[in-house]
Amino acid sequence: MSQAKRFDPVERLDRAVDAFWQNGFEASGMQALCKAMGLFPGSLYATYGDKRQLFLKAIERYIAQCSQQALDTLRRDPSGLGAIRAYFDELVEGILTGRRRWGCLLTNAIVELAQKEPEVAAIVGEHLKRLEIAFDEAIERAQKAGECEVEAGSGSAAFLVCVVQGLNVLARTSPSRAQLAGLADHAIASLRPRAGMDPAHRTAH
Repeated sequence: MSQAKRFDPVERLDRAVDAFWQNGFEASGMQALCKAMGLFPGSLYATYGDKRQLFLKAIERYIAQCSQQALDTLRRDPSGLGAIRAYFDELVEGILTGRRRWGCLLTNAIVELAQKEPEVAAIVGEHLKRLEIAFDEAIERAQKAGECEVEAGSGSAAFLVCVVQGLNVLARTSPSRAQLAGLADHAIASLRPRAGMDPAHRTAH
């Protein structure tokens, strides 16, 4: 039996994002999703489609919110190195105190579904490319300002993306602040800041 649509579809989709984020695709049964979203099966199917369609909508919603916020962080600070530091600070804090403790929904999707769901792989791949471009833009600003010696297009942005994905996987193992901060610091140090440059505040604060 379907519910009359007296609910906010976006707010209920946010609940689905959290359910998939915490539990993954395969482990999220329709009964559990209905409970998490507070919907009868008929309402869920009528509004979002089957579980796969719901998952794709959840990924798109995640990108529109969480992932876009991360990209905005990398573009907000005129200091390229400051922007990269702010990005890793936010990532570490989210892993320790927020929903990032579940990792990243997109990273989790890569691990679980990329080999058998080409559409999911394409969506996630496009996001990772945007992240790499945002890192490259920050590196270019940093290089022009004399904050670091590496150049945009040198492969450093792709390396930083790999570090981010590694931190997202590590998030599900309850890592310590010192462990996460150390990895973030090593990633930023790879940009080889010039001698005498203020290294900015360390992540472990």
